[in-house]
Amino acid sequence: MADGCGGCQGREGPQELASASMLVRATFEEPSSDGSPVRTIVSFHAGHSLLEVAHSRGIAINAPCGGRGSCGKCIVRVLAGNAPPTEEDRAVLSEGMLREGLRLSCRIRPRTPVTVEVQSRFDLRAAPAVTRLAAGELPKIVDAAVDLGSTSVQLRTIDPATGEVLGEASVLNRQVRRGHDVMTRLTHALQGKQAREELTEDARETLRLLEGAARGRIFPEDGAIRRWVVAANSAMTTLLWGADVTSLAEAPYTPPFFDERTGPAAELGLSGETLTTFPLLGSFVGGDTAAAVLATDLDRSGPPRMLIDIGTNTEIVLAHEGSLYASSTPAGPAFEGGNISVGMRAEPGAIVRIEVRDDGAIRPTTIGTVKAKGICGTGLLEVLGELVRAGIVAKDGAIASGADRITLARGVDLLQMDIRELQLAKGALRAATKLLCMTAGIRDKDLARVAVAGAFGTHLRHDVAIRLGMLPEVDPSAVVAAGNASLEGATVFARDPEAARARLADVRSRVRHVELATRDDFQDVFVASLDF
Repeated sequence: MADGCGGCQGREGPQELASASMLVRATFEEPSSDGSPVRTIVSFHAGHSLLEVAHSRGIAINAPCGGRGSCGKCIVRVLAGNAPPTEEDRAVLSEGMLREGLRLSCRIRPRTPVTVEVQSRFDLRAAPAVTRLAAGELPKIVDAAVDLGSTSVQLRTIDPATGEVLGEASVLNRQVRRGHDVMTRLTHALQGKQAREELTEDARETLRLLEGAARGRIFPEDGAIRRWVVAANSAMTTLLWGADVTSLAEAPYTPPFFDERTGPAAELGLSGETLTTFPLLGSFVGGDTAAAVLATDLDRSGPPRMLIDIGTNTEIVLAHEGSLYASSTPAGPAFEGGNISVGMRAEPGAIVRIEVRDDGAIRPTTIGTVKAKGICGTGLLEVLGELVRAGIVAKDGAIASGADRITLARGVDLLQMDIRELQLAKGALRAATKLLCMTAGIRDKDLARVAVAGAFGTHLRHDVAIRLGMLPEVDPSAVVAAGNASLEGATVFARDPEAARARLADVRSRVRHVELATRDDFQDVFVASLDF
């Protein structure tokens, strides 16, 4: 260990990042499971940000924007060394936070030794969560259905003989250390072959991690996975296969392939015979959306229905008179708490709602009823709903008092820029639903059902989302939570591949991909959708 720290654990190893300047030493402190800090000491060439240095050593500081200084999430506390606040620090951190030594790690480029305490990170060391669902003896041979999401990845094991779901496992996508959203990761991939290979290996490592966690728990220790079925968006699918993403990352945003792809599982470092990914429906309407269509029976005949899969890239499909109108909109990570200065995952300390009393006092409710630490995605929407109702925030999103922030709890300030971030996300989503309905020649009230997929949709209060102008103007009873429709669709495929392939071929023949950005009326509809 390089320096004494009493009971501290330590790990040290020089890490040289390409540069031509002098060496600097940075010490990162993180909490361990027993409460004592873990120190990582890194020597690097001056000129690199602490965020870059941390990620080079596998310290997964939360940075949804990929280090561009726009999300305000990669916070560290400076314990020793010189790190004066930057313009970006002052824009997103309160004076109190700055006095406490909090800084954005992406803005710190030290030239002298510095010690920092990591405040916000993805815990990539956390073991996968595994849940066994089946009773009795497990079959030796199983199939695996996977939702390869941008943030979390979920796996199901399935009995090939009966179709029974045996259990589930989930873990963070290892790609989060390269950026939170799809476009940030594509930007990383464009840095060169090595960067693209990092993202490919991250995805494959995640699947191997899930397989290892599932073995002996939701399929036998001496058993085997026969077939993998993976549903993922266009970027995740392309990266999983190690294909060049350049055509997807640059206009006109075309994936290198659209068809279903099947290959030997061994080529991806997995056990089993084959791995299959779903066909893509459009540039950013990927295999996860195709899977969700199967899961929600949107391809079956019926009245007008809409599927909305809310995430960093939100996909929307409208079924009407035999056609499937599909589109996507880059809503960004705001719905998941990303790009929000006090945004966080739905865990203890996250504000889920507030009450504004008659005297204007704000009383927050948190997960676990513990001290407030931030706001989760669905909580942000409920908070805005209450602030708008109380007149603290105007319909156009401006803070009525003219201040640049609203204090929700001690140490948790909702900034004006946070409100604008949510407005942009919900405005993009609402504009997309309006334009799809206009393309199909129907109105909101014609929709018999609106299925909202994804983790955000599961906990979303539909009446609040409709009132704030995020979802189509339908009766709240018409809105249903579809859960993880991508995983459900992968399960449908795993149970009966040939029937699923026939349905997917039919879906692809009926899809009308609507490019929103090329429409002359997109900007007008988007601006009209910003108000709460």
